Amino acid sequence: MASPEFAGKYILAESKNFDEFMGALGVNYFLRKIGNKVTPELTIENKDDHYSLTSVSTFKTTKLEFDVGKEFETTTPDGRKVKSTVTLDDGKLIQKESTIGAEGDGKDCTYIRELDANKDLKVTCILGNIECIRLYKRM
Repeated sequence: MASPEFAGKYILAESKNFDEFMGALGVNYFLRKIGNKVTPELTIENKDDHYSLTSVSTFKTTKLEFDVGKEFETTTPDGRKVKSTVTLDDGKLIQKESTIGAEGDGKDCTYIRELDANKDLKVTCILGNIECIRLYKRM
């Protein structure tokens, strides 16, 4: 059974290396500048192994829904169609994402979501040798 500790509301407090990460994904300059300026609020809900992550900013609202351990397809905020599987390992939600189609060559990502001692959320985004850290404070 998945841990319900992730459930709650968070706001982005700090972001390291996000521009380089988005650039490696092929996100255009204009969208990268917007992505670096917005401060999204993230709501995580879950019931057992079903999760819903909703990110709301002045620019865009996105929603990601999944069941732990089951592959699913979705569209990323930058418009890529991907297949993902999320597992729960040592208290961390680990998402492995592969782009579907030719535009995805070399753009497989891993996202590691974990809580710190204050129950704030750390999201590590990995693409090849590029690592981005996004820190969200619990609201």
